[in-house]
Amino acid sequence: MGKFPVIFITLKEVDGETFLKAYQQLGSAIYTTLKHFKYLSESTKLDEDEINNFKELFNEKFLCNPDNQNAVKNSLERLIYWLATHHGVKPIVLIDEYDIPLAKAAHKGYYREMIDIISPFLGNALKTNPYLGRAVLTGCLRAAKESIFTGLNNFLICTVLDLGDDDLSTGIGFTEQEADKVLTYFGLEGHKETARRHYDGYWFGTNRMYCPWDIMSFCKGNHKIVGQKNKQIYAANYWLNTSGNDYIEEFMGFIEPEDVNRMQDLLDGKTITTEIRPSLCYGDLQKHNIADFWTLLLYSGYLTFDPESFSPEKESYRLYIPNEEIRKCFRDKILDYYKNNSTIQNCTSNLIKGFFEGNTPAVEDSLNELLAKYVSIRDFSVNAPKENYYHGFINGLLANGTALIKEQKSNFESGNGYVDLIIKAQNSKSENRGIIVILELKQTPDENEDKFLIAEDAVEQIIKKKYADQYIKRNDIQSVISYGICFCKKECSVVMKILKKNPA
Repeated sequence: MGKFPVIFITLKEVDGETFLKAYQQLGSAIYTTLKHFKYLSESTKLDEDEINNFKELFNEKFLCNPDNQNAVKNSLERLIYWLATHHGVKPIVLIDEYDIPLAKAAHKGYYREMIDIISPFLGNALKTNPYLGRAVLTGCLRAAKESIFTGLNNFLICTVLDLGDDDLSTGIGFTEQEADKVLTYFGLEGHKETARRHYDGYWFGTNRMYCPWDIMSFCKGNHKIVGQKNKQIYAANYWLNTSGNDYIEEFMGFIEPEDVNRMQDLLDGKTITTEIRPSLCYGDLQKHNIADFWTLLLYSGYLTFDPESFSPEKESYRLYIPNEEIRKCFRDKILDYYKNNSTIQNCTSNLIKGFFEGNTPAVEDSLNELLAKYVSIRDFSVNAPKENYYHGFINGLLANGTALIKEQKSNFESGNGYVDLIIKAQNSKSENRGIIVILELKQTPDENEDKFLIAEDAVEQIIKKKYADQYIKRNDIQSVISYGICFCKKECSVVMKILKKNPA
């Protein structure tokens, strides 16, 4: 300690809706780092030009001005040189979340512009720099593939998949012995099973690890109430907002139904076997390859792997959700995405209005738009079998329409059978007051079958099995509308029949 000058810079906050805003965040991050070395402006080891260069750089407005990109690109390299010259010791460089600017840029459409800045900013500092002692970079995806270190061939890369090399992996998290020791120190040894169930389960190489942030947060939140009456030890979700989710959320609009079923398997505590791409970089993610999705979930901490499951021929692993905390986080993030996605909200609103208005074209158009873009929607709160996929699809959509729907029932006993779905309009002054909609859903895997005829049969089933009879007899129900919907992959046909219509 105290033997080496250390440069620590985090790029976690380098984000923005536009390249200019992200660039300004990068300038601010560099300035924050430079503030720790203000003493260089009075160095007796630097010559006058070098001191003037440092003073020019030691200006946040200067660094955030896009006209000064060359100065930003060379800033880290220059700082390394100045520190080495001043101290006579080569500095150590610690770069945290190096890939966040690239992740945000790829997601928001300015990836190439950001690469053009980050590549020289990091590359000039790390490639064949005689003044650099050593450097450590951390990030989600592997550094060597991001096209920012071309020619730099002396990386030692440590990822979660590096089997057999535990030089770094045991320092990334808490081993079981370390976690037990921490829990015992804070008087929580009687709650090891709770901690294990919620925070254990990650594999780094061949080492099974606890998440240290979770263990320390669990101890901080509970150690003062150990042994107190009416105080319950609680395993909270500390991880939820510690991981970026932009690309995970974007992928949700592109994955296929069979992959949604695999996501359901994960939530049910099962494993999935899939190809993993260790060389994945953020530029690849725009292709929305499903193997990239699973790889991203693994590297970002949503999933872990079975070290003994590797298949060299297929480059595949068995993956699973590591613990209860991540399982809840995984589920909540998926549901939040569908609830908050503006496209889904608009289409869902049009769909529900169409249902209550008896507008068959609007219903069919809304459903087909959602099927084409967001077929991965599913009601994740139930463990639905595969044949009920489309039932879950509609159920999940309707769950977002609480402003328009007063009551929603699924697989509801009525007449001589069970109705797939029934919804009732909210009571208000609107024209939709007192309306019941009954949905009977069908699906066919055969694209050559007539979906319209199958949808017609679905409406006839509603009538023959008297699903609507109890509502037709009620005076408080003005209208009863039946719909038959037949799905085939990413398309559907809709048939509507009004079973009751009282004058307003």
